[in-house]
Amino acid sequence: MSVVIRLRQPGPSSVLTAEDETVGAPGPGEVRLRHEAIGVNFLDTMFRSGAVEVPLPFVTGIEGAGVIEAIHPDTRGYSVGDRVAYFFAPGAYAAMRRVAAEALVPLPADVGSTTAAAILTKGITAWLALRTLFPITGGETILVQGASGGVGSLVALWAKSLGATVIGTGTPEKAPDVAARVDAFIPSSLPDAALQIRHAAPQGVDAVFDFIGKAARDATMKSVKDGGTILNIGAASGGSDFDPDLLHQRRIQILRASAAQAVKGEMLQHAAHDVFAAYRSGTFGEIRPHIYPLSDAPKAHQDIADRTNSRFAILLP
Repeated sequence: MSVVIRLRQPGPSSVLTAEDETVGAPGPGEVRLRHEAIGVNFLDTMFRSGAVEVPLPFVTGIEGAGVIEAIHPDTRGYSVGDRVAYFFAPGAYAAMRRVAAEALVPLPADVGSTTAAAILTKGITAWLALRTLFPITGGETILVQGASGGVGSLVALWAKSLGATVIGTGTPEKAPDVAARVDAFIPSSLPDAALQIRHAAPQGVDAVFDFIGKAARDATMKSVKDGGTILNIGAASGGSDFDPDLLHQRRIQILRASAAQAVKGEMLQHAAHDVFAAYRSGTFGEIRPHIYPLSDAPKAHQDIADRTNSRFAILLP
């Protein structure tokens, strides 16, 4: 038996309920995994609220880390006892689960399950942005809207380590380490935030990595230079509807991508390797996730809504 946190109807955090579930033997291409830690992501709250439609009933959560307890005879590449993490396999809010081996990545000996669950999905999303969508080679000037959030903070710190000039916006007290390491950090609450950004980058920025969306739209357009790039990676305040005529006039490119759809197979293994290497090198600084018992998943979701937890959160079975 395994405890799972199930969603039977969309709604507030309270609709998440703990239930017991029998976890059967893994099917072809699957393993049975005993979770040691489960990642909590903003997307989980969108599944729960109904902002992203999912088939009901539904066990939310897309990432976790733990130990393989059983494996189907046809499954290749892993063995019982292996420590692994996985990326974007819905059904994570559970003490134990079956998961497709194609979603797994091996855990290095020096990366714990709590760290992996805290950074893998966020790190892979950052990797996609910095290594594929807008590759940072050094010398670029970028703006990270939402640099005090989970993915945004990793993008800001990683881009800085790759040689970019980085301007971040967000809540400095939520990410003092990020604010101290980037070239400029503008509190997003300032009424003249756009002016402050432009002061930090008078010629405009080469790219905006936007994790905020609608609330940051005007500042984003005022900050990016003509011929620049806007990467829409998150929409914490709703999607941004940019004026297509203005985009065309200023030759601004909009890039959108889903890490869940884009990062698979060998690319997933390569991305995870780079994420763990960046963590190991100290690029991300100290990762200290906010820890909740699995049964407190509703509280973890409410804390995200209230913005009272840290930028990394995990559940422990």
